[in-house]
Amino acid sequence: MARIVIVDDDELVCAIVARTLTPLGHVVLPVRDGDDALDSLWESSPDLVILDCALPGKTGLAILGEMRTSAMFRGLPVLILTARRSDWHVKMALEAGANAYIRKPFEPADLIAQVAALLSPPAPASTAADTLLDCDRLADLRGAVGVDDANRLLGMMLRDIAARTEAITGALSQGDFVRAEREAHALRGASNGIGALDLALVCLTIERGECRSSERLEGCALRTIAAIEQARTAPSAAG
Repeated sequence: MARIVIVDDDELVCAIVARTLTPLGHVVLPVRDGDDALDSLWESSPDLVILDCALPGKTGLAILGEMRTSAMFRGLPVLILTARRSDWHVKMALEAGANAYIRKPFEPADLIAQVAALLSPPAPASTAADTLLDCDRLADLRGAVGVDDANRLLGMMLRDIAARTEAITGALSQGDFVRAEREAHALRGASNGIGALDLALVCLTIERGECRSSERLEGCALRTIAAIEQARTAPSAAG
């Protein structure tokens, strides 16, 4: 199951997308105005964004540009769904950071295939250190909010990892899989935000119901906490 935000002022298109993706277990959240898009992303912590190009307020490409310069949304998959059909528009969207492009009117099967591809787990990074805590994403976060605020956010993340890992472990031991999946979804969103890719992938297996044991989660959480603590105290973090 994934949380998908669609930003499109066409009510019919939003309804068709929801009708296509909801039976697959996804939650589709419509946003009708471009000016509300980024606020909605902060509130909903989606796994995928579907963007129209022509919108009231900010255009789809303007929203995409802001996402790709944001430490939180830089890696969030974006599918452009638009009536603009020329190859030039496709090239412009992909160069701006879109991950895929579908022209309206569209076939539901094409939408399902693209969404499935974009929601597939990313390939593992080249080194174990990068998958525990992505240095580039951490640098983006420090550049966006400053070193001191970034370290405060990392401190909050340490507490969040510990608390949510405990909650997921407790829920799994009690057979409360709905709660475990909900907590895993929340922890995955936060983990992706700081580039804790290993932890995010473990959470994804729990969220999808592929794992009902907490052993792998607990080990990964401990390693991620150690990596965050090291990043907070590293000389580069001080200045």
